[in-house]
Amino acid sequence: MPGADGLPGAPAATPGLAVELRGVRRQYGRGAGAVHALAGIDLALPRGTFTAVMGPSGSGKSTFLQCAAGLDRPSAGSVRLGGTEITGMSENELTELRRSRLGFVFQAFNLLP
Repeated sequence: MPGADGLPGAPAATPGLAVELRGVRRQYGRGAGAVHALAGIDLALPRGTFTAVMGPSGSGKSTFLQCAAGLDRPSAGSVRLGGTEITGMSENELTELRRSRLGFVFQAFNLLP
């Protein structure tokens, strides 16, 4: 039976949300010198959709994506991947989640040793 992309064996898209962020904040540092990279993001991305994240340098795109994927932890708020709350997961749980459910294409892959 064809899946979502028409290929046999490909998984069909399921209804629901792929990613959901509620009140996500990410702050680096403290006091007057603190950098507020994310200031209360509320976002829901449905499964089976394509989303482009665009903005000028320093606008928080990479920080948003890292928090949404469990590579970085938000300072406040919650992140859900496919209905699973990841904000309170341990590093081992996050590693397993990323290993089994996520894929990454890094922008500067050629810079890795």
